[in-house]
Amino acid sequence: MSKDDYYQVLGVSKSASREEIQKAYRQLARKYHPDFNQNDPKGAKEKFQKVQEAFDVLGNPEKREVYDQYGVSPDQLGSGGGHGPFQWSFGGGSSGRSSGSSSARSSAGREAQFPFDNIADFMHLFSGASPEDVFAAGHRPNRGRDAETTISIPFTLSITGGKVDVKIDNRTVSVTIPAGIIEGKKIRLSGLGEKASNDGRSTVGKTGGKPGDLYVTVHIEDHPYYSRRGNNLYVDVPVTLKEAAFGAKIDIPTPKGSVMLTVPAGASSGMKLRIKQCGVALSSGGAGDMFATLQIVLPKTWSSSDRAILEQLKSEPEELIRGKLRWE
Repeated sequence: MSKDDYYQVLGVSKSASREEIQKAYRQLARKYHPDFNQNDPKGAKEKFQKVQEAFDVLGNPEKREVYDQYGVSPDQLGSGGGHGPFQWSFGGGSSGRSSGSSSARSSAGREAQFPFDNIADFMHLFSGASPEDVFAAGHRPNRGRDAETTISIPFTLSITGGKVDVKIDNRTVSVTIPAGIIEGKKIRLSGLGEKASNDGRSTVGKTGGKPGDLYVTVHIEDHPYYSRRGNNLYVDVPVTLKEAAFGAKIDIPTPKGSVMLTVPAGASSGMKLRIKQCGVALSSGGAGDMFATLQIVLPKTWSSSDRAILEQLKSEPEELIRGKLRWE
């Protein structure tokens, strides 16, 4: 009979919910699994077995009720141990007390076995299958393997979001791209991985278990003009000498459509103007900003009238604009 307090083993209170118990079990199972503790496999195995034993009881509402009342599991009650000859029925049956010797099997001396073939199958437990499905029959669920692929999407699609078709083997899968997705983000498509094979070990059904998931890693292509930093967008905007000198109103393409930007008179190359709420959409409902950096572009050829103006300017005294430029 185990003398361990199962609640202490899982690190939960006696009033813990079923979800809290499952969460604690999953964390401890990962922590103490022998494959993750090569420096102390024996000690880790013992702790791992205690965690399994505790969850086997506290993870089952009927067994937990018995444990809370008597301080031992139903199996331990059935094996004697000073509590009398009890016989218990689970799965919808009622519990009762027999007048003869108990027919319940003894748990003394039994060793908890890890019900998986490898660590990859073990991790599947925490990505979809419920612990009850796995441990009820003492076998791993026959779940299909997860699949992975990488797609490249246009920069604009990463900002606005939308759908894109992806070819996987002989299938075409529609992937929903959320607005504002970042480079390297993985999108999980439930049930679109490899199908489960019917190898006779499935606990899900006679025709095999659930298919795995498909993980799509998103690569974002560069844009020739726009770039992103955080939730803000940046763009270099060419303007003419006349627009910079006298000011102008120009149209700027944004994710929200064309926006009119006011270029102030006397603007210089490198001036940065902010266009509010035209950046990356936020989950809160707002959006980042767009910053337009002005770049004065001179024409390759000049008209005779423009050249005459330039010649006149050339004769004017130069403004001292580099007076503060220093090396030291």
